Amino acid sequence: MGAIWGSFVAAMCSRWPTGKTVATGRSHCDNCGHQIAAYDLVPIASYIVLKGKCRHCGGPIGLLPLATELIAAVIGAVPVLLLPPEQAIAAAVFGWLLLPLIMLDYQHLWLPNRLVLLLAVMGVLVGPMLTPDIAWTDRATGMLAGFLSLEIIRQAYKFFRKHDGMGAGDPKLFGALGIWLGWQALPMTLLIASAIGLTVVASLHVIANHQRDALPFGSFLGVAAFAVVLMGC
Repeated sequence: MGAIWGSFVAAMCSRWPTGKTVATGRSHCDNCGHQIAAYDLVPIASYIVLKGKCRHCGGPIGLLPLATELIAAVIGAVPVLLLPPEQAIAAAVFGWLLLPLIMLDYQHLWLPNRLVLLLAVMGVLVGPMLTPDIAWTDRATGMLAGFLSLEIIRQAYKFFRKHDGMGAGDPKLFGALGIWLGWQALPMTLLIASAIGLTVVASLHVIANHQRDALPFGSFLGVAAFAVVLMGC
């Protein structure tokens, strides 16, 4: 299931930023435009059989679709190994919902409101399966505390520096995570996300002698939130 979802996410993250939709239209090769047959769309297996090339033109497919399918499969498999069935399903859903947000923010610095809203709604419906000991008052507090904490920082930075230092989607995402995890898990989530960000900045500077003007903090929050769920096991 994870690999199938990963295939969908890879297509969505490729098409959506360009104004295309994944809901309609057949998949096609980016090089020759030829429609891809269903038997060439089997997650992971088709990439291996085709050796990462289009069947018709021999153009490279790229590693991103394969990597997305593998990551989504791992997101589904790891909770099964660590958690009881009900919590494992909820953890997998949580990770799968975070995956497109992580990818879109990393690639385009974009956290679509529709995906964040979907994460929040599913937090209300599925969150109690993942964190059954968290009370609804703690979830509501987590939503408000998550959003307001980053939104205050974002507005303060903008007021003093006269330009945006954080995207408007990051506070919304943090609030949605609060619904899933409760306010108690937000400090650890923020700490891990910040550590990931510092590691990325240091790595870019030391290894590649490169520094990005903007960092996908939403991606770091997503990775950190899933890590907190697994650490809680």
